Amino acid sequence: MALQAVPLNSLRCWVQNSPHGRQMSKGALAVLVTSFIVRRIYQNVKKRRNKKKMQKKRDELAARKKNLEERLFINGSLMTPEREAIVTKDIKILLEELRSGKLNPLDVLEAFQAKALLADKDINAVCDFITEATAWSKALGDIPEEERGPLFGLPISVKECFYVKGYDCTIGLAQFIGKPAQEDSVFVQALKDLHAIPFCLTNIPQTMVSYSCSNPVYGNTANPHDLTRTPGGSSGGEAALIGAGGSILGIGSDVGGSLRIPAHFSGVCGLKPSSGRIYESGRRGAQGSGGL
Repeated sequence: MALQAVPLNSLRCWVQNSPHGRQMSKGALAVLVTSFIVRRIYQNVKKRRNKKKMQKKRDELAARKKNLEERLFINGSLMTPEREAIVTKDIKILLEELRSGKLNPLDVLEAFQAKALLADKDINAVCDFITEATAWSKALGDIPEEERGPLFGLPISVKECFYVKGYDCTIGLAQFIGKPAQEDSVFVQALKDLHAIPFCLTNIPQTMVSYSCSNPVYGNTANPHDLTRTPGGSSGGEAALIGAGGSILGIGSDVGGSLRIPAHFSGVCGLKPSSGRIYESGRRGAQGSGGL
């Protein structure tokens, strides 16, 4: 039997006039309506589930920040004169005093933790504090002075897209909540090998495809110099925290301005090496996330 094209008008007439055609049309419509309803139900259930996940995540983070704040209080205050003196030091002087033993890594870490907590209340730049940082800072004290690395004892903030073992790397997406990294990213491990102390994770725009800094998981980050404005993105949490004095050095990523724009908006210095110069394995990427 030869096959030939059926004109559209003929097919329409057959569906309208033939009992079999009308029956098929009703069946197809029923399938489409059922599929639409099932899809909407699934989307609503998924949306409610994601909202619960995000709220649980925010509650857990708020509790951890509160616990850290209570531990750091000295006579009812987070920032003592000694801590203020530490966080306002030039980075070269700070590193010299850490390596020489004049400053203790734990004291420096707690000074920046305290400052970051205070800044975070206004700008919401910190996604999470790395609780193991305290143990790392104490362990550094056992390293002989002649073996201390170039970043010995320096607290460093980390953009949330980089893997830190035991911590979520969500890039602002609910689907990645509760899926902590199994290993540190290569760059984070390199910082540890230089005896630096990664101490917190900083906020990003969702999927990192934005020049602002907001996502449904962690909320909006504000500019430290004007809380009504954005610090830029996608490394906005880094720029905002450094601009507020809550970190002295941080790592981010950039392909289309994700370091340079927030650095400009927040009044800090940003450095973007040539693409591929630094090995980036171990971070969650997205369109626009780019290189270091």
